[in-house]
Amino acid sequence: TQEERRNETRQALLGAAMELFAQMGFHGTSIDKISEKAGYSKGAFYAHFDSKENLFLIILQQQMEGYVNDIESILVQQASIEDFVIAMNQYYEKRKTLEQSSCLLNIEFLLYAMRDPSVKEKWSNLIQASVDQIASGIKKLLGDVYPSKELTPEELAWAILSLENGISIYSFIRQDQIPSKLYEKTLKDLLIC
Repeated sequence: TQEERRNETRQALLGAAMELFAQMGFHGTSIDKISEKAGYSKGAFYAHFDSKENLFLIILQQQMEGYVNDIESILVQQASIEDFVIAMNQYYEKRKTLEQSSCLLNIEFLLYAMRDPSVKEKWSNLIQASVDQIASGIKKLLGDVYPSKELTPEELAWAILSLENGISIYSFIRQDQIPSKLYEKTLKDLLIC
């Protein structure tokens, strides 16, 4: 159907853009390059997206929502905080073995947001929504028993996001220098009394 073809075109453009943004950065990627890589015309691009920035922000939102939904799914499936730590470590290890383009794309999002105040605000809002969603899941899992007297569920959510992003960036640069099981050990220290 026409709707299926439209969705196929949109997905091809999104996939091509993700790959190119990771390889060449936001500024090094043009609408022409995205369209060409996806196998569509520039007109097809504009039929789906207002601008390169619009496309970039859609990808950012999809990435953030997918990641947070994965964490939320992990949270609701666990019977204990110990189970959550094990499941999160498995999830992290699985994500770590994916293409490095994911890490590059995240860094590109960060750099772009740091340079553009309007994008910074949009990304900040996405991150805060993500933190709120993860914190809510942590509250449900923990009930009234918090492993840390110092960290609130919201602060734990910030720590989880920051930990994974930080380790991922340094692993991309020099994986052999990252201590074995650092993610799991740190989560245990944060979450288990």
